[in-house]
Amino acid sequence: MSHKCDFSGEVVIVTGSARGIGRAIATRVAQHGAHVVVADILREESEATAGQISAAGFAASAYFVDIGQPTSVNDLMESVLERHGRIDALVNNAGLDAPRGKAWEIDEAHWRHVIEIDLNGAWWCSRAVLPAMVKQKKGRIIFISSLAARLGSKNHSPAYATAKAGLVGLTVSLSCQVEEFGILVNAITPGPTGNTGYPTADDVKRAYVLQQPLGFGGADPIADGVLYLLGQGGNWISGSVLNISGGLFRGF
Repeated sequence: MSHKCDFSGEVVIVTGSARGIGRAIATRVAQHGAHVVVADILREESEATAGQISAAGFAASAYFVDIGQPTSVNDLMESVLERHGRIDALVNNAGLDAPRGKAWEIDEAHWRHVIEIDLNGAWWCSRAVLPAMVKQKKGRIIFISSLAARLGSKNHSPAYATAKAGLVGLTVSLSCQVEEFGILVNAITPGPTGNTGYPTADDVKRAYVLQQPLGFGGADPIADGVLYLLGQGGNWISGSVLNISGGLFRGF
């Protein structure tokens, strides 16, 4: 990516960017000059998000994608390459919000669905952009994992934590194989943001403040982290997991 977060002329795909964290990421990247691809399964909302970014004077386009379907993912990447001729970065943000479920209660369908979307979906997307990035000798891939990969929960499904931990393993293994082609791969593990596309209630914000020593951050700190990894700051970072949790989690 360009230095000093100037992404002029570059194409950045952000999956799951119709709302929530993805929308914040797409908006921030577009504000720094990139043409952002708002890729989501929510057609109308992705078009609205891309429209708002464009109306503000930045470059964005909306595309449909179902990350659980490799054919849909391949269609997205082919369409972007046909239109723009390049893919400079992929932010794997799309996924299921943490579903509730006790280990002894969840069934086979639940487990397979969560893993298919939250882990396999990010892999289908990453696999699909690799040929273009290898050819360019340049690219960046970011996985939006979760603190669930590092912290247990009495309420949330272990399938979700497993999928998000898998993204960390994918970050480490994939980065090792593609760095020689100028492709840098990293992950971010956000803490609770309360931002999944719906307004955050005041009582929920107060609960987050009690959990997070640095207070309620929302989606913006995650977008800032993506910007750092895509920009000059990320030029010497690969195979890394960036903890952005307002002090909720400490250490590696």
